[in-house]
Amino acid sequence: MFKYQPTWLLTVLLTWAAVAFPSLFNATSQVISTSEYMLHGLFLILTLFVVNESTRIGYRIRYMVLASLVTVLCSLFFISDENLILIYSVMLCSILVFYIPALACYAYIFIIHGLFLISHALYWQHGWLWANAAMFTAFHFFALVVTQRMISEKQAKEQLALTNAKLEATQSLLSTAAEQSERLRLARDLHDDVGHSLTSLIINLDIARRTCSDDLQQQLQACYEQAKQALQTTRSVVSDKRNSVGFNLVDCLHKLTQQIPRLDIQLEIAQHLDKVQLDTAQCLLKCTQEAITNTLKHAPSATSMKIKLEHVDSQLVLTICDDGVFTGAVVYGNGLKGMQERVSLLAGQLNLSNSKQGFSLIIRVPYE
Repeated sequence: MFKYQPTWLLTVLLTWAAVAFPSLFNATSQVISTSEYMLHGLFLILTLFVVNESTRIGYRIRYMVLASLVTVLCSLFFISDENLILIYSVMLCSILVFYIPALACYAYIFIIHGLFLISHALYWQHGWLWANAAMFTAFHFFALVVTQRMISEKQAKEQLALTNAKLEATQSLLSTAAEQSERLRLARDLHDDVGHSLTSLIINLDIARRTCSDDLQQQLQACYEQAKQALQTTRSVVSDKRNSVGFNLVDCLHKLTQQIPRLDIQLEIAQHLDKVQLDTAQCLLKCTQEAITNTLKHAPSATSMKIKLEHVDSQLVLTICDDGVFTGAVVYGNGLKGMQERVSLLAGQLNLSNSKQGFSLIIRVPYE
């Protein structure tokens, strides 16, 4: 239910303690109200709740918690006159950037400092504390810029790792395609050239052994049998070359999933699916790449993914599920439209579903 990074948890606790302890145990204060104790405690609880990395907590609940945090912070302005309360706002600003656009974060900074100035000037009668507001505004901007930079670098690393994985998978695809093309060319050459020559030789030997003298008949019969054996061997080689044509989808999926950042990918593939037709393998591989990209891009809370490939009733069934929470309706952008087009070209089906447990994609394509 609760999952934290140690650095996040330690930072939250130390920051809260740096604000709460001086505010609650300030020697110059005469009486600390029960409301102030409750608001400080509530701020810590809500902050720990929103930085929890468990995927069981949906985005709708997280947004409600963030709204409650802003409300608690504003209430503290009218409960305590400590300027340190704005440090809570700095911490909250670093969290907000993960959930709302940067422009909205900048608007939050100006609004919260406006409320700070008004509360101290009109409610506490301390005058307009422009210097304090300017100083804490700079702290907010610094925290916001650093967090944005951290997010950008993390996304860039994820994109680089994903691109490398895609390149390796594509390289494997091209290499296999070249090998298959060479096998087919060799099979056609053997069938068209060597096979026809042997067939012509067998016919001539058959005619010769039927019309020759008894002395040569035995030798021609041996040559005839050898030629038939050579033709049978050639046909067997041609059949093997053609039957061995197929793409090793399993190895390519392993290469793709081993280098994906952030996601713990569980790969489950049925037996005897090593050789898949090139068109089918290319479709499934590209769809898998697109599904992983969409999860990394649109479901930042996702931490695990399951990819299952099985053979069911003359069909290959590819199931991809993640535990991310995707907000809003599923919109068919260029990625999903491309997946739909690839599957349709193979007379297959593509089904999507989005729930609180995560996003799932099921692809069915014909397979013999």
